[in-house]
Amino acid sequence: MLAASVLVLLVLLVGGCSDPDTAIFARLSEADQARFRVGRQVAVPCWTCHDLAGTVKKVGPSLLGVYGRKSGRAPEYVGSPAMLSASIVWDDRMLSAFLASPAGFIPGNRMVSPGVPNASARANLLFYLRHVSEPGARLVRPGDDVQ
Repeated sequence: MLAASVLVLLVLLVGGCSDPDTAIFARLSEADQARFRVGRQVAVPCWTCHDLAGTVKKVGPSLLGVYGRKSGRAPEYVGSPAMLSASIVWDDRMLSAFLASPAGFIPGNRMVSPGVPNASARANLLFYLRHVSEPGARLVRPGDDVQ
């Protein structure tokens, strides 16, 4: 996981890409910035199957707008019968239970991840996802101190 984080950082630095989370980061307190950083590291394996733009087709659904959405109902994605029948509305409590043990929480779903069993890591992941999955969250807003 550390190697993947270093690789992402190198790609951003060498490729001249800017950090898409700069605007969000600027709106957070110092303590929340620390949680955000940890959550972003925990999320690195998620990007193999999911995206945040809502435009990249991957194996799993886009996480853009995941909060408040029903399970199996992502735009442009056909959810598994297990996710559709679970009919869960994603919030912190439901996402935490699911991410702790995806196969145990919704048997028969297609997510192959073993989950994030560490409660602290999962809480930081959810903190990060709550901030980055909101449509328009990565846009610079008036008052953002981005550099």
